[in-house]
Amino acid sequence: MPLNLRVLESKMGTNFMLECDMSEGVLRWLRRQNLSVKSEFALPWGICDFVGVQFDQAHVNKRLRLGQGRPIGPLPRVELLRHIPERESGAAVTFRELQRSYATTFFSSTLQHELQLLIDNRFVVCNACGSFQKVNGWAPLHKRIVAVEMKLSRVSEALAQAAAHRMFASESYIAVPVATARRIVNSGRVAEFQDRGVGVLAVAPIHCTVLLPSSIGCAEVEPALQMHCVERFWRTRDSSS
Repeated sequence: MPLNLRVLESKMGTNFMLECDMSEGVLRWLRRQNLSVKSEFALPWGICDFVGVQFDQAHVNKRLRLGQGRPIGPLPRVELLRHIPERESGAAVTFRELQRSYATTFFSSTLQHELQLLIDNRFVVCNACGSFQKVNGWAPLHKRIVAVEMKLSRVSEALAQAAAHRMFASESYIAVPVATARRIVNSGRVAEFQDRGVGVLAVAPIHCTVLLPSSIGCAEVEPALQMHCVERFWRTRDSSS
């Protein structure tokens, strides 16, 4: 066992009664990395205990210079924006083409309203010919997205949840007590974690240590979901750190 983990176990103990008792150690670890942090982060498949985002400040500044201070909005609107060509590309899309793309979705009835909101908030421009282009140059807005799922035990459940979080997070971890974390990394299960890109945090009462890093870039990210998650941090970027 690494010396720092021996010290954590001998001096502070790791007998947590509840999963929430690990929160302070995990939160300190996230904040030491200068991440903006949200707890109990709602996702389509459930709740993630902690999500941390590091903004790309140069991209933030460019977005603000474009007058795009408001968040894009809900996931369908983010998806709509992603399907509008960028102004710099020279391509454009008509409203009729957008209607055809969304004809079979619930979004079709509110398409015109959603498009107008994107125009009002300066994300989209309408050309003289009536076609639409996206005003961008700042995406992606983040450098890192870190997801953490805390569990006292039930390692298989924690792994499944953390693997699902790779749909939006650039790094995903399970956070477990030190002894449990040590058993994982010293067992044959470590290969399963590595294959799924999930890291392991060993948690003590006010501290935690990375025993297994999360693999970066090994998962299939859903771009619209990732952008939507970052937009939720954008909305509260001055108060979520």
